[in-house]
Amino acid sequence: MMRSDLALAALASAAVPGMKPVSVAGIGLPHGGYDHDLQTAVVEDATGRRWTVRAPLTPVAGARLQRNDELVRQLARHVPFKVPAAVGYASLGKDGSAAVYPYVDGSPLDLHRLPAGPGLASAVGRALAAIHNITRGVFEEQDVPIYDAAGARQRIIAEVDRAAETGRVPTGLLARWEEAFDAAPMWQFAPTPVHGRFTGDSVLVAFTDDQDAASGRVVAVTDWDEAMVGDPAVDLAELRSHASPEAWEAVLESYTLARAHRPDPYLHARARLVAELRHLRGLARAVAEDDEAGARRAVESLRRADRLTEADDSLVPVTARPSGATAGHRPVGAVVPAGEPADRPDPDVTMEVPLPEVEDVHGERTPADDAVEPIPVIEGEGDEQGWVAQGNASAEEAGGDGQAGASEDVPDAPDTVTAGEPVEGDNDPETETDPGAEPATGTVLGAATDLGAATEPAAWSGTGDEPSTDDAGHEQVMHGRTPGDDDEGARHADAADEEAVDDEEDAQRLHELYGMPDPAQDGGDR
Repeated sequence: MMRSDLALAALASAAVPGMKPVSVAGIGLPHGGYDHDLQTAVVEDATGRRWTVRAPLTPVAGARLQRNDELVRQLARHVPFKVPAAVGYASLGKDGSAAVYPYVDGSPLDLHRLPAGPGLASAVGRALAAIHNITRGVFEEQDVPIYDAAGARQRIIAEVDRAAETGRVPTGLLARWEEAFDAAPMWQFAPTPVHGRFTGDSVLVAFTDDQDAASGRVVAVTDWDEAMVGDPAVDLAELRSHASPEAWEAVLESYTLARAHRPDPYLHARARLVAELRHLRGLARAVAEDDEAGARRAVESLRRADRLTEADDSLVPVTARPSGATAGHRPVGAVVPAGEPADRPDPDVTMEVPLPEVEDVHGERTPADDAVEPIPVIEGEGDEQGWVAQGNASAEEAGGDGQAGASEDVPDAPDTVTAGEPVEGDNDPETETDPGAEPATGTVLGAATDLGAATEPAAWSGTGDEPSTDDAGHEQVMHGRTPGDDDEGARHADAADEEAVDDEEDAQRLHELYGMPDPAQDGGDR
């Protein structure tokens, strides 16, 4: 139940005997956070002294307000800042009691605007280190909760389980948190005294120069009702969540330097986890109390956190992951990122590799195993290119012995042919050159040679020494011709002589049988 400012001033007067309030100024309730169920006002008495009065709005808040009251009275001797302790209480019935504290001149810390650098951020880090450096016995004597590393882990797991039972927690967040709970190295730390709710509202700061952030200092820390011995990451969660990365680094650096014992390496990772778990606060209670408005606020906060962390990296550092789940590891069936090669089988060394294609003398593409190997030839007059093709018939056309032949109807030619020497089968008309047929092995074609035209023979004059096969071939190649051309001419000359003899014999037989004129005598008469 909300109370007026005058009612709060009356409660302060009742809590502190002899105090005569002369003015009161209420402080609005924070939107969300820890103190949404506490009403606060500043009261000034007749002597000019100011006081802070806090009145709970629920029985739970009333019980929390008086918790650890004796511990707070002891803390002022162990920390370098003020720890306001209640000077009196005024009963509020079922809601508990209102408490009055000495007023501390300072402003609540705005974590979103915390400047980086050696000023206020470093002061906040040192203040946190001072709390965590307190001897554990001071807290244990006041009967505060004590959690070792395993107990701290189990405590937040239970909190997540209660919220998950409502069915309103996004599954993405649950899986993300479960991964952090299963990372054993993250939960190996030494428990320390912790404040429990180290937020901007509980930290009062002041500046020597309002225009200079470096002059900021922490003057007081309030709200110790959740103090305990446990995970120091709890006190760093709000800073990790709201401060800028630069301010966070400055706080963490000064905190590490001021600690009596070096912090564990996963302190920042657990702080991040605890900060995300703060979105669960109040969800289970709102559902249990049928507070639909409160439940909707909590669910919206969780959905927003789920969207923000959807593309975020894991809460678990690489060094804290199991050996089989290092960075870059993808489970079976995971999608392969674009640009990254997928797993491929080893290449098959027995697979057939297609041979490159080459161009034959007719301009057609043929496989390399049927192609001819180019050989260099000295260019002669009229040659347009310095390469000729050496024919190579297929194994089938050559009779399967790997030797080349002109065609299956022509007998294999001897390996060496001397210029002018007749070759068996030269008189067979079927062996005339076919323009569309492939050249026989050993036949060398000039670049300018027409395959369908007859080649003029280069006759030997018959005087002097007969040129050797090598010399004749060399001389004719120099003119774009080859010894094969002379052989062809000699074969044509022999064929012409034999035809003339045959014609003369036929004419003589006709003269003897039918009395036709004798061609020899006619030639003699003429």
